[in-house]
Amino acid sequence: MGLFSGKSRDDSPAGRDGHLRQVEEENRILRNRLDETQELVRHLDEDRDLLLGALERLRPGLPPRELGEALMDVCFKPLGLACFFVALADWDQDQLTFVLYHEGGRTRQHPSRRLSDRVGLSERVLSSRRPLYIRTLEEGQSAGSLLTAAELATGLIPHSWYGVPLGWGDRPAGLVSFQSFQTDAFSDSRRRVMDALAALMSNCLGQCP
Repeated sequence: MGLFSGKSRDDSPAGRDGHLRQVEEENRILRNRLDETQELVRHLDEDRDLLLGALERLRPGLPPRELGEALMDVCFKPLGLACFFVALADWDQDQLTFVLYHEGGRTRQHPSRRLSDRVGLSERVLSSRRPLYIRTLEEGQSAGSLLTAAELATGLIPHSWYGVPLGWGDRPAGLVSFQSFQTDAFSDSRRRVMDALAALMSNCLGQCP
């Protein structure tokens, strides 16, 4: 028998079938990786567009409500939000005022309340001076979420709630809240984008780190 008469690959029908299955599996893995890469690039493009849009729209000196409206216009649809609000804290007057509250497809009047009552998720954000993420409806109820009149009437209640303080220091200027009907809707990367949007709004309100 010659030195090179052996075959390095099984060319029998069973061997060819096995090799074909291996190649198909490798191709499937490569396609999945490509899809994941394309999805990552798409999200990065969306995040870039969100931040650039906010930089273009949010200007120092604009009234708080107009800043809130500009931010909502930029992020509401791309983030898949169900509700969005901006609230300002007047610590001396002990008031939390909702300058913009959008839910149920329209802007609504939301009543002010006393900060010292420490009710609701907003007060938790302000008192802790850090973002708060609620992933489920049950988690929100346990944390003290307050239902609005529209939520009580329709039963349509956001499951995911992310509140970010505006400003830094012991007395934040207020907070912005992003909400979704989906459970655990906001990934870590999306929350970092929301943090950046809130920081930009804080700067426009004259709040410096």
